[in-house]
Amino acid sequence: MRYRLTHSTLYTYQTKAIRARHFLHLLPRARPGQILDVATLAIEPAPSDRYDEFDYFGNRITSVDIDAPHDMFHATVRADILLDPRPPLEHAGLAWESIANDTALPPDIAEFAVPTRLTGADDGVLALARRHFTPQADMMAATAGLSHHLYEIFRYRSGVTSVTTTGPAALAKREGVCQDYAQAMLACLRAIGLPARYVSGYLRSQTVSPDSGNPDSGYSGAEQTHAWVSVWFGPQHGWVDFDPTNDLIVAGEHVTLAWGRDFTDVSPTCGIILGGRRHTLKVSVVLAPVADHPA
Repeated sequence: MRYRLTHSTLYTYQTKAIRARHFLHLLPRARPGQILDVATLAIEPAPSDRYDEFDYFGNRITSVDIDAPHDMFHATVRADILLDPRPPLEHAGLAWESIANDTALPPDIAEFAVPTRLTGADDGVLALARRHFTPQADMMAATAGLSHHLYEIFRYRSGVTSVTTTGPAALAKREGVCQDYAQAMLACLRAIGLPARYVSGYLRSQTVSPDSGNPDSGYSGAEQTHAWVSVWFGPQHGWVDFDPTNDLIVAGEHVTLAWGRDFTDVSPTCGIILGGRRHTLKVSVVLAPVADHPA
């Protein structure tokens, strides 16, 4: 399936900013099953310096400096992406302990089993993890069961958490947005030694709402940046992605932007601004399927 992505991020400042430096995770990365035909990132006002690089995890990161007074910052991504995912894994044929107790994991996999400040464990996290990952439980059944459980007990609600809310705190509240679902799931997996990474990206826009004219997929987290979880299933199966916000095993409707240990590693925008006082933020995302061979 071929998709066209348009992602607009607009900051408007109350007063002029004198100078700014931004670090942007806004260009999708290439990965198995995801090919970028075209990907551009336009910045307004024009930066005095721009560097397009790769971060520690291999994500694309753009650093921009703006050294002239400005009252807005606008980043627009346009990309054409071809998704050719493998069929969803139905049965892994291995017990979860074979992954959690593997002492020979490569460092770039083992590091994702280490809890972070946002994905630590408390009694509630451990209890939920142990509820699903019973002795010798099938890795696929247990992980899918955990993802489904979070989908069932959480209420998708914006404005009740922030980027600093931890996975255990979100689990206790049982509400939040996609990053809260993802970090609650990460906390559970890492609490029992399973490598899992935080994935940021986009979810397919499927239909058009007759009232607003805006695409509406019916999924929570569509029309904005989305987040889900990728879990290591061993060298035979590799990484398998789960979307607890929508009770999905990822296969063909998600575009990966970046991955890391938690939200902190892959924040779409961060940086330093001198001046500007308060700001407003407007984000719009459309990920729409397009014909493979347009007329």
